[in-house]
Amino acid sequence: MSDTDSNYDEREQSEIKHYALRLYLEAATRILGSTRNLKYIDCCAGPWEARSSDYSDTSFGIAVRALKDAADQLSARGNSPKFACLLIEKNTSAFEKLDAFAKQIDTPAMPVRARNWDFTERMLDIVRVCSTVGTFPFIFIDPKGWQLAGISKIRPLLQLNPGEVLINLMSAFIRRFIKDNKTDFSDLLGADFPSLRDLSGAELESAIVGKYCDLVMREGNFSYVCSLPVMNPDLDSFNFHLIYATRHRKGVEVFKDVERRTENRTHVIRAELQQKDRQSRSGNFELFGPDVQYREENCYQRLARTNNERAQKAVRALIEGAGRIAYDECWGEALQFSAVYEPHLRGWIESWVREGVVTVEGKSQKTSVLRVGKGMILARLPRN
Repeated sequence: MSDTDSNYDEREQSEIKHYALRLYLEAATRILGSTRNLKYIDCCAGPWEARSSDYSDTSFGIAVRALKDAADQLSARGNSPKFACLLIEKNTSAFEKLDAFAKQIDTPAMPVRARNWDFTERMLDIVRVCSTVGTFPFIFIDPKGWQLAGISKIRPLLQLNPGEVLINLMSAFIRRFIKDNKTDFSDLLGADFPSLRDLSGAELESAIVGKYCDLVMREGNFSYVCSLPVMNPDLDSFNFHLIYATRHRKGVEVFKDVERRTENRTHVIRAELQQKDRQSRSGNFELFGPDVQYREENCYQRLARTNNERAQKAVRALIEGAGRIAYDECWGEALQFSAVYEPHLRGWIESWVREGVVTVEGKSQKTSVLRVGKGMILARLPRN
């Protein structure tokens, strides 16, 4: 039996995206719901290519369900969460479906509103919705192309504080057009974007994501910006990256867990697709599970290796430059790289300690393992 949802046949990349969105919202609502008025804003809601009658295979359907489930759980514990959803869609025919859904699911306990807006032209309205006292907005920007992800288009949303954003960066489209001298990517990648035209392959992919993350961090004054790569379902290449920006360490902890679980889910989906392809070509049914003959994708393995090398160099540079630096700061630097997790960071530091180039201050018997939030300090030892 297949582990994947048939509603996502031939759009498995959307299944992976929605899986990550659901995981994050399930965790975030539990953490924030007891103290904040959480508002979910979907700026390009659709629906597009939805196959389920209840829209459970759409971003807004998944978000509304996650918030409603969290509200029920928190209420059962004696809390009184205040959640709300604002679903925005410019296309009139798509909006009619969205509006019908919103009116059906809307309740006084959790208002769900749909608006037929071009979100880039209604920034003041969105900001006003997100700026009431006690509100924590979570902004999801999932455009069809790359233009609506440009910094000038979304700057007021990035600057909402408190607040977090999740942006779909369509790197496949950007890679396709970056060599075109007539296409201006300065709003997406900075004024020096033409330098990227000399790059290719994995180096170009990393540069695109890195430059966009840097701009998001700067414009929103975020403390952390992480990326989660999503592959093409049946090709050894990336389709897009989910860019997550937050000002809180806890957000990174949650998002990295989402990234790890999404990576595992990706392997499951791709293994099933590979098995379906083998069976279609051979005409034979395979007795064993799809994971038995699963071939891991090369592009993700290259990304993991490259990002581990880059993150390790970045952390080492922090320690070398500062002399003494908080482990938390090194943690924040390393974990913003996709496919890099805290065990990787601990391994690097432990090897440097064994080599006699770094020492760890602040450890105790109760906190012998390197942990964020424990006041540990990494100090560079003088060279002989």
